[in-house]
This record gives sequence, C-alpha cells and structure tokens, in this order.
Amino acid sequence: MAAKVFFSQRFDAESIRTLFERACSAAAVNIKAGDRTAVKVHFGEEGNTRFVPPSSIRPVIEALKAVKAAPFLTDANTLYRGMRVNATDHMEIAARHGFKALGVPIIIADGERGEEETEIEIEKRIFRKVRIAARVAEADAIVPVSHFKGHILCGFGGAIKNLGMGCGSRAGKLEMHSKIRPSIGAGCLACGKCVENCPADAISLEGDQAEIIHERCIGCAECISVCETGAVEVPWAGATSREVQERCAEYAFGALSGKKCVCVTFINNITSDCDCMADSRLIGKDVGIVSSPDPVSCEQAAYDLVVKANGRDIFREATGTDGRHILEYSEKIGLGTRDYELVRI
Repeated sequence: MAAKVFFSQRFDAESIRTLFERACSAAAVNIKAGDRTAVKVHFGEEGNTRFVPPSSIRPVIEALKAVKAAPFLTDANTLYRGMRVNATDHMEIAARHGFKALGVPIIIADGERGEEETEIEIEKRIFRKVRIAARVAEADAIVPVSHFKGHILCGFGGAIKNLGMGCGSRAGKLEMHSKIRPSIGAGCLACGKCVENCPADAISLEGDQAEIIHERCIGCAECISVCETGAVEVPWAGATSREVQERCAEYAFGALSGKKCVCVTFINNITSDCDCMADSRLIGKDVGIVSSPDPVSCEQAAYDLVVKANGRDIFREATGTDGRHILEYSEKIGLGTRDYELVRI
C-alpha cells in the first residue's frame, strides 16, 4: 500500500509545522504525551553552514511540545576526527550553531567518546545485531530531521542515512563503513593510550609504534576515540558503495526498532557532499520539504522531486554513485515502501 508523503514548497515556520503535524496524523501510532522523542539532527561540522538550521527545527519542537511529548535534540559522535568526534566538542559546535536557543535538552546519543551503545537484534542478511547509540535506543519515538544532499558512498543522504549512519555508535559506524579493522599510521607517539583502552587486548607497543593485532580486533573503534594525534587510520575503501548502502539501511532498521517515527527532510541548499564536510558546491535547485512516517517513501519522494526539478540525477552526476540501491534494499528488508502518494500542502 502506498505511504503518504506530505510536501510543501515553502520553508516558513507555519508550513513546516503543518507539514509535520499532517505526517504525524498519518502515522499508525501518534507521538503522544510523555513520549521521550529523539529529534535526530545534524549539528553541522566546523566550516559547514548548509545543515538544517535551528529556526527550521523550531516548528517541529513546538508541535511536539503541543502534544506534551518530551523532545530532545540528538546526534551521535563521528568516526572521523573533527568537532563532532566527542561529546564535549560536539556540544560546543551545537551551541556555536545556535541549537541551544531551541530550549530543549541537547544529548549526544553515544556518550563522551562514542562508547555508549545498545545492541539491537535485527536478524538481517548482513547483521544479526546492530550497535545503536544508547540514548536513541532508549527513546520512545524518533524524528529524523534531515538535509537532502550528495554523499560520496551513498550517492545521496537523507532520512535513511540520518537514521542508519547517524544513529550508529562509533563502533557501529566502523561496521557500516568497512569490513577491515583500523591500523596505526604516521603520528603515533607510542603513548600507550590505545593499548590501555582496548577492550579486546588487541593492541601492543612495538618499539616506538603501537600495532593492532587484527585477529583480535573486535572493531569497537575505541582506539580511534582515545588517540590524540589521529594516528589510528580507518580503511575507508574497505567496502564498496553498495555494501555501505546496505549496511546503512540495516542500521536504520535497527534504529527504528520498536519506535514511532516521523521523518522531515529539507530539500534545499543541495550540495555535492554531506554536512560532515566544509561547505561544498551547490548542485541543484531548492525543491521544498517532505515529511512522512515512512522513511523509504520520504527518501524516494525527495529523490524523485530532485530529479524532476533538475531534469537529471544530479547526485550520480556529482558523486559518481548510484544512490537508488539504498532505496531498493531498504524496501527489501522491510524498512518501508517506495510506493507513495504525494500530498501537496
């Protein structure tokens, strides 16, 4: 059966709230009073201004407060080094970008160093269990507020990537990005912090360099978190684009396990790269906003609207990656349906 996707070409506060409330009313189970609701956002990396701004998120928060839900803003720490690699710096960039003004708690979902996670059983083709950031796993409902833009591995990123890659713990992100374990590269000071913090006893000091014993490594990414020089290297090329898309979809399935969900995706300021990087070039026309309780329909509608507005697949043109596979695989594993009815507001 086709899922309803609500669409507005306007970006004003009234339109955003109306769109969100209509999508909430279409959900099988509405978000209600007392529901601990994770509003999953991207707080923007240093040098990036294209993330969904607090002013556009405020109408969603107001709608949740109107039904007496308990919303909080959240994101999980990154695998790469930057302002979002630990909770302290992550909170700093969130404050710098104005998110404190929304007047709701800001919680980094996987703790100070990305170590706070909950294993969720999903029994899918790739993963039997996924590692979801603890505060997301504990929530009653989740509202992924996403910026639709390009991504080098996924082709494009919106609600599914926000739920999958965005809600995985640091170890979960490593699982999604690569099948190969981290290694120690240039810059190692042989300080021993990675050795002390490795829960698998998989790192040793060999002379003036730490060394990871891959046979013992469990892929928890703790060494990445504690290394102060960035010497721990992630093998980004360890998995193909299709593999990353499938892994991300399965993680999104785990993040939604047992939860109410309403997606809100902003299709403007469309860039060639994700918001984890400094501002990249704009590649397409502003389209509008879509919202739906079905993340796959929401993503399919966003993609279709972009292709229609621009007359071609601007994401594949910009990244060289066909992002449609994540839609096909997400539907296959039961995350949602690609069949949708677009309701214009």
